[in-house]
Amino acid sequence: MTAEETERLARSGAVAGLCPITEADLGDGIFPAVAFVAAGGRYGVGSDSNVLIDAAEELRLLEYGQRLQRRGRNLLGRGGSTGDALWRGAVAGGARALGAASGIAVGNAADIVSLDRDHPAFVARGGAALADALVFARGALDCVWRRGAKVVSGGRHAARDRVARRYAETLQRLLA
Repeated sequence: MTAEETERLARSGAVAGLCPITEADLGDGIFPAVAFVAAGGRYGVGSDSNVLIDAAEELRLLEYGQRLQRRGRNLLGRGGSTGDALWRGAVAGGARALGAASGIAVGNAADIVSLDRDHPAFVARGGAALADALVFARGALDCVWRRGAKVVSGGRHAARDRVARRYAETLQRLLA
């Protein structure tokens, strides 16, 4: 994107849907997130990769791509906690793109994550530093609820074994 296109997209009110893992895997390049956010742009992240599905990794790669390209640090943190800014930006942008409300409130979908408080990255951390640990440390997520139903527990998806079995069976049929 040119600088003008980046600014025009940001001003349009559109939400940029980013999948940094897929973009890296395919060699698509680095989205100009720093300029886009500075111009008032909003973003959400998704995981559509056959390499890895991990929201924190998407955010980590989004920030690291900016660092590599611009040769700086804390580029999307806006002077504060990078992890917190990334997480909040993605949640707000994702909710806007979906036309849904975000946050815990009566009537909102109960889409919630919990953290593994025993993870070494969380030692002596609170507040925004917890979001930093979530984004920049692997394995920190414990549970996920989607619309109030627990779908991940202890870092494992409820259907993981069934999906892995079906995947292996499908590959066996395709490659045999």
